Amino acid sequence: MTTKKSELKQIIKEEIINLKELFDTKEKIRWREGEDTDFTATFTGPNNQKYEIDITSLEWLTLPNAATIAASKLLPDAANEMWMDGQGYHVEFRDVKKGKGITGLGGTDSAKIFGIVINAIVDKIKREKADLVFFSAKEPSRKELYKTMAPLIANRLGMKQVNNGTYYFLYKD
Repeated sequence: MTTKKSELKQIIKEEIINLKELFDTKEKIRWREGEDTDFTATFTGPNNQKYEIDITSLEWLTLPNAATIAASKLLPDAANEMWMDGQGYHVEFRDVKKGKGITGLGGTDSAKIFGIVINAIVDKIKREKADLVFFSAKEPSRKELYKTMAPLIANRLGMKQVNNGTYYFLYKD
């Protein structure tokens, strides 16, 4: 395992031991219409790095075949129908300078950054009254983090959650 991945894994273990702390970190987020998204928000983290959150309607996305296969295997019929009809949202966030991949997130500020992101997403999805939310992870450390966070986010949204370790689906029955 590379040093960066080892460090990030350690940070995640240390910072996210008490996951409820994530939901205590809020920042006023101003959403705007994005260039290629329905909603985009930019905020400055406690590490003074800029982050961006994008929420895009599934109907506007060309989704990977692997995600559609995962949806058909994991989602109940009604939620899979929403997926196939493009109802719901895809969510992603990134460091504005470094992109979507693992960036180190700012060392010991990672839990605060994830807290800001989670709270912003939960608040926006509630306001939009979405019944289906989708996100994905490629990096092993992010997969591990999402595996832990997805049920918490689903619970806050009054949704159920299923995943295959790469694709995460939150849905209302």
